[in-house]
Amino acid sequence: MEGVVSLFFGALMDALIGPNLFVPGEPFLLAAGYQLHQGIVTGVLAVLLGGLIGDQASYFIGRRLGKPAQRKLLNWQPKTRRPIARCRHLMATKGDAILVFARLLGPVAWVVPFMAGTQQIGWRRFSFYSSIGLLLGVGQFVFWGYLLAYGVEKFPLLNEAKTFLIEHKLSLYALAATGLFYLVARAFNWRYKVSASAAVLMGSALLANYLHFFLYSDDFLQVEKTAEKSNDIAYVELSELELKAYPGRSSVFDAQAVNVIYYGENPRKIMLDLGWIENQTFSRNDLELEDYLSLLKQNTPPVSDLFWNGVPQEMAFQLPGNLLKRSHIRWWKGGVDPQSETLFWVGALSYDNGLQLTPYSGIVTVLHSIDPNVDSERDRLEQQVLSTQTSRVARLQTLSEPIEFDEEHDYYSDGRVLMLSE
Repeated sequence: MEGVVSLFFGALMDALIGPNLFVPGEPFLLAAGYQLHQGIVTGVLAVLLGGLIGDQASYFIGRRLGKPAQRKLLNWQPKTRRPIARCRHLMATKGDAILVFARLLGPVAWVVPFMAGTQQIGWRRFSFYSSIGLLLGVGQFVFWGYLLAYGVEKFPLLNEAKTFLIEHKLSLYALAATGLFYLVARAFNWRYKVSASAAVLMGSALLANYLHFFLYSDDFLQVEKTAEKSNDIAYVELSELELKAYPGRSSVFDAQAVNVIYYGENPRKIMLDLGWIENQTFSRNDLELEDYLSLLKQNTPPVSDLFWNGVPQEMAFQLPGNLLKRSHIRWWKGGVDPQSETLFWVGALSYDNGLQLTPYSGIVTVLHSIDPNVDSERDRLEQQVLSTQTSRVARLQTLSEPIEFDEEHDYYSDGRVLMLSE
């Protein structure tokens, strides 16, 4: 019973003018959907009743206090006269549609019942159309709460959409902040609203870059540890390997090549013996901005994360080079070969050739441009291993069909993979 009361008051405060500026209603509506999945209908009835009473109360508050409140606002801020006039015009010409769809338009829902009362819209008309809007607005979050309880992963399309939204949240926040700034600037008729909005967008994008690389990149570590534990005991046939890595976890990114396989406990020794330099990575190393600048001075910038089977690389290496051009490789544990009972690693080897602005893991940032001819780097590593006159074995093996440089791939290849072993 206490839970139902909480849902009722949560929905009420979300709909009541004043408190709804501070009380988010979405958690209560999602909780009602979760309860509905458990067979409890009273939670849905509670949020509907709370939202209905909140809308009605806001409407009558607007009828009684709306116009005096507007006069005080106009006396305090005369510039608000135009946006208030526009709002009145909109309510007068498209009031029914606004009452129905307000709850689908985010913060607009906070003030629409109050403004309807202020504009002296008839109570029956308001109640009819706002009730339809209440069913739509509450229903969408109850639906999502039900899906979350059921398991979004059981719906591939929804699960992909969820992955995309989570991964791109910083960019979406930046776009939302810019859009809100532009609407405010336009409402107050600021002269330089377009250029100022562009500056806000650029600043938001820079902030998103900083947050992504220096605060949130290690969010994948728990996923990585789980995958490592699984791979330690998993037997994997080479024919089953995914030979592509991606600069993000959702499926919107073009693939990069996985073109090296190493049989052994760890490829670090062979890399160092061949003169490769181990790089730091944003997901595994706790990097601050000053660390990043220091590594830039050494011509060994941190490697941006690639995701193989949804997991970022465990380690990365580069040959000596400069900030614009360098050979680099990332490594992941691949599993255990069932024939030889040997642990193997998979590597993505390519060549950085300059810089470019590119979409990457939910943000837009400046990264190295990858030379699409990844086979030349693979063959170069093969010759490097063979020229060391050690017991190491290097050979090429065809594991896929030839790959073209197209809208799904950032590279082209003959489909052969370099196999390394001690």
